[in-house]
This record gives sequence, C-alpha cells and structure tokens, in this order.
Amino acid sequence: MDRQQFAELRQAVSGLQTPEAAVAAGFRPALGNIPGMGVHYVHGARSRDGVQPGAPDHLLFVDIDGRERLVGAAYAFADVIETDVPIPFQSDLAKWHDHPEFAGPDQTLHMLHTWFIPSSNGPFAGLNFWLPYLTAGIAPPSACWMADEADADRIRTVSFALVPPRARRGQPAPAPVEPSTERVEILAALDFAARAVDHDAWVAASDRFLADLTA
Repeated sequence: MDRQQFAELRQAVSGLQTPEAAVAAGFRPALGNIPGMGVHYVHGARSRDGVQPGAPDHLLFVDIDGRERLVGAAYAFADVIETDVPIPFQSDLAKWHDHPEFAGPDQTLHMLHTWFIPSSNGPFAGLNFWLPYLTAGIAPPSACWMADEADADRIRTVSFALVPPRARRGQPAPAPVEPSTERVEILAALDFAARAVDHDAWVAASDRFLADLTA
C-alpha cells in the first residue's frame, strides 16, 4: 500500500522538480537551508486544508551536483499535541514529528517527511543525514552503520560539519572558502571509503576530517 502511495505522490509532484516550478505552483521558500532537511517550499493554502496524501504541503529541495533537486515532500498541520489525525502511510516508520515553535499555545506543528532519495533513517525520517554528504559531492556512508550508536553519532557529526556556515539574520552570507589540499584529500578518502563500504577506512577518514576542523 505504501509503495503505491509513494508512487502516486511522486507522480503528483513530477511537474515540480525545480524551485521555479514549485513557485509557479504556489509554493514559497521558507527558513532557508536546514541541515538534514534542505529548503522547505511551503504551500500556504494546502497547509490549511488538512492532510491530503497526493498534495503535500511542503517540497524539499537540496543542492546536489550544482543544481537544486527535489529530494522529498512533507505534510504539516497545526493541532493539539495528542492529535488524532491519521498518518497518510501505513508503515510503522511513519510518525508525526513536532515543531511546537511554529504553533500557537497548547498546539504543535505536526510534520511528516517523505524522502524520494535514500535516507539515513528510512523514507519517513525527520532528518536525512545523507543530504550534506550529497551536497558536498561525496558518497554517504553505509546505512547499515547507523545501527551502531557510536557509528551513528559519528555519521551525524560529520554530516553537520559538512554544512557550510549560514549567514546570521540580516547579515550577508559568508564568502565561500576554498578548501585546503588536505581537506580535499580527506573528503576524497571519506568518499572512497563510503563507496567501498570500508568501515574502518571511513572511521579513520572521519577522524581526520573532524580533527582538521579544529586544527
């Protein structure tokens, strides 16, 4: 059933593969690029119409290979914390996650992400830690390694560290910094180890990467 719904969802957004197409369809970018989520393009009218499986409220775009790609969609609505609104998918992995900071008193913003690309924690994960790897142009590590909490913590730490600095509110974006030769070599080592599914080599490369951040 979920496979069919995913297929129908993909078909429903098939004409919205670029930010320009999303804007033309009534979506607007909000909150900037959030690590592990990308840029949310929000359809205000849909957000007030309840959960419609074939009409997501948000589209998620991420810069991959130099262009903004549609990588997922999301459903969102404000309600009391213990909502009885049903999940639009049957999988046990599909659960609302909450953003109380975006709702009024005694309410929360319930949200469900659906990912069109591989995700670190499944197709309904609140955060997809693979996104910063893809934006950096390197292969994500094996999803199997997420089963070990120490490995998962390392993967998440590297993921967030790969995100370029964001501009402070009202300030210009920081100028891009050309990576050092050593940083390029480290990223190449991370990429090679991930593609080879070489856990020990990836751990060693990640140690070098994290140490280089504080050097």
